[in-house]
Amino acid sequence: MRKIYLIRHGKPDFPAGSSMCLGRTELPLGAVGRMQAALLGAELSGEVEAVYSSPLSSAVQTAQALRRPITVIDGLAEQDAGEWDGLTFDEIRVRYPELYARRAVELYLPMPGAEPDAEVLARFKLALDEAASHGGDALAVVSHASAIRLYLDSLGAGMIKIPYGSYVELDGGRPARIGVVPHPEPDDALCLALLHAAGAPERVIRHCAAVAGKASELAAALGMDARRVRAAAYLHDIARAHPRHPEAGAGWLAELGYGELAELVRLHHSHDGKTLDEAAVVYLADKLFIEDRPCTLAERFEASAGKCATPEAIKKHDMRRIAAENIATLIEGRGVKI
Repeated sequence: MRKIYLIRHGKPDFPAGSSMCLGRTELPLGAVGRMQAALLGAELSGEVEAVYSSPLSSAVQTAQALRRPITVIDGLAEQDAGEWDGLTFDEIRVRYPELYARRAVELYLPMPGAEPDAEVLARFKLALDEAASHGGDALAVVSHASAIRLYLDSLGAGMIKIPYGSYVELDGGRPARIGVVPHPEPDDALCLALLHAAGAPERVIRHCAAVAGKASELAAALGMDARRVRAAAYLHDIARAHPRHPEAGAGWLAELGYGELAELVRLHHSHDGKTLDEAAVVYLADKLFIEDRPCTLAERFEASAGKCATPEAIKKHDMRRIAAENIATLIEGRGVKI
């Protein structure tokens, strides 16, 4: 029986981080959205034979991650949101306070000037029929929240909210699973895909790969979960180009559903050095490389000392050095060579 995966595109790159009402407004994927697309690709690319997409860029970018030829069908586009299209939800709340409050519980209330629900549903059904007519046992269809929601409601599932980067599995035309957030095992290939999706520079990716090798080696020798440590080490600098990159990277991974990895990434720059845990291993492994070149702790901290321009920065640098030295001592105390 044929399967169809209805996919909501990844999270867009909202200006200033403010969520917007997106109908036909074009926004590309942001970093999280590109990583959500990479996760969809890792989970579904081996399952689907053909990919169909809305013409909007957020959908096309998501479809590209499935690594199959893409057929664009106009009927898969999002509902035109009329007067609300392209406004932030804060702006909508101010301009249309009563309607905004009512729509929170009455999802069928139309937006001013919006494309009617019945028209959206009719064209979406025609687009699905067109995709299905091309054959194949498993198809991926990348579309948008309102269009998918209206179609599911027509099948009796109700007006269900579908997260960014998730999918609905239709088996024989009926919903088998709804709102599935992909969560593949973060092996080396997926970590590399996430780094590329996040826009990490090649030199950072080479550093991450080197740190992952050392961290997993130490973790295995210490009897820790080497796979988890390796994945966290691979991803520790995923947000390297962003301010407060450990926190930014941890936030991204948490949003993607990898909470355990997020915590290890968050601590890779600020471990206290008092305990020997997985985070300590990632922390130390990071300090054993300058770019992708192995180095001693002394070399690493001597090289980074010149970046400290204030007394506070010097103090933090010293604290990080002491923490690394303490972790090295704890590991060597377990009979493991650094």
